[in-house]
Amino acid sequence: MITTIVLIISLLLLLLILTVITGAIVKGQTIIGRPPIPVFYFVLGKVLVAVNLTFLLLKGLRVDTGGICALAPLVEIIALVLLIAGTVILFFSTVKLKNDLIFGLSSSEQHKLQTTGIYSFSRHPFYLGFILILFSSCLFNPNIINFAAFLGAWSIHHKIMIKEEEFLTSQYGEEYIRYAKKVKRYITISK
Repeated sequence: MITTIVLIISLLLLLLILTVITGAIVKGQTIIGRPPIPVFYFVLGKVLVAVNLTFLLLKGLRVDTGGICALAPLVEIIALVLLIAGTVILFFSTVKLKNDLIFGLSSSEQHKLQTTGIYSFSRHPFYLGFILILFSSCLFNPNIINFAAFLGAWSIHHKIMIKEEEFLTSQYGEEYIRYAKKVKRYITISK
């Protein structure tokens, strides 16, 4: 049953990604901005995410990936909770962003600073959702390659978040600084 849920969520994630990209193309919207870090690392971060998502899909398809240990039922339940939570966070942050979703830094003045809704709990809910999803992939598939991809993806995206925050500070000044003081980078537990 868990593998069926993982397969369904993996396919929904793929559908979400394709819908966002297709929607942007149809609207003539730019979805790729200026990478905030060197292009090689930016692309590597996206490739490492794809590796983790592939392992997640393999779990859903019941393909043995040769993990380093057997999974305890509790670990599978924790992984499933993280996967669902990450998917919900990713979905709501994508909906909230609408036309402001861009991979990299925007050169457009049309984009606006997001500080409400899901953005009142995390400065980077899109990345937070993906981090939870990718970590669930590691729990489902305790494979050295999967763990290495997760650690690489997280460290690269953490650097991207820092550079995006520098960009947002330069774009929005005091408004962003006040927001950053109230809302943590990953998650704000209490207000």
